[in-house]
Amino acid sequence: MSRLGDTLRERRTQLGVSLEAAERATRIRATLLKALEEGDWDRLPNPGYVRGYISSYARFLELDAPPLLAMYRSETGAGRYHPIDLPDEAVAPTGEQHMLPWRSAVAAVTVVALLAFSVWAVTRLWRGPEPTPPVPVPAAQATPTVEPGSQSTESPLASDTPQAKSQPKPPSELEPFTLEISVASDGASWIEVEVDGKSAYAGTMTAGQTEKFEVTKSATVVIGRPSVTAVKRDGENVEIPESGGSSKLTLDAEPAQ
Repeated sequence: MSRLGDTLRERRTQLGVSLEAAERATRIRATLLKALEEGDWDRLPNPGYVRGYISSYARFLELDAPPLLAMYRSETGAGRYHPIDLPDEAVAPTGEQHMLPWRSAVAAVTVVALLAFSVWAVTRLWRGPEPTPPVPVPAAQATPTVEPGSQSTESPLASDTPQAKSQPKPPSELEPFTLEISVASDGASWIEVEVDGKSAYAGTMTAGQTEKFEVTKSATVVIGRPSVTAVKRDGENVEIPESGGSSKLTLDAEPAQ
């Protein structure tokens, strides 16, 4: 078993946070977080990424990162010094191996340029001058003949009469409310709050902590430990659904009276 993984898993369980909630908060896939907690290093990328995962996960769980990184180095050997044996035989510089006489290079370029010019000249002579495109002759336009005394039989268009458009009904106004979340004095819980479609809070609320939010349309609350958490709407208690783990509830504003 991994001492690092046990430490991370025990702390997450103590806060009542699921792997899915940790994934949303840290932006690290739940499969990678699970591999960290199980010490399954083969399922994780190179050590540079893993050290970043450990630091982010520790910050989320409110743990000190340096001791956890030391555990990772101790368990995997990542970051230790490994001597590299270098060959004693000297390798000749690349420039000396592949250097060509500069005169030969200049002569080769000159020959290629002359050949290209010769091919172009022969092609121009063989094709001859470009033919001159014919000038288009404008076609004669027929002039309509109007007989004397004739009158137009077309009747003027009837003027469009604007029709009154029905005005859209104004949306019904909603009654804002105050959302209050508090944690009991003997516990702690992970809390996520979204107010009117925007994230308003995400973190661990400690014992005795209370947070209030002004809601205009709707609010969504994710609770890691419902047993130590209370939710109120305008001072009235809100029932938290029981799910055996973390809970989620949504509160919508009601139409104004």
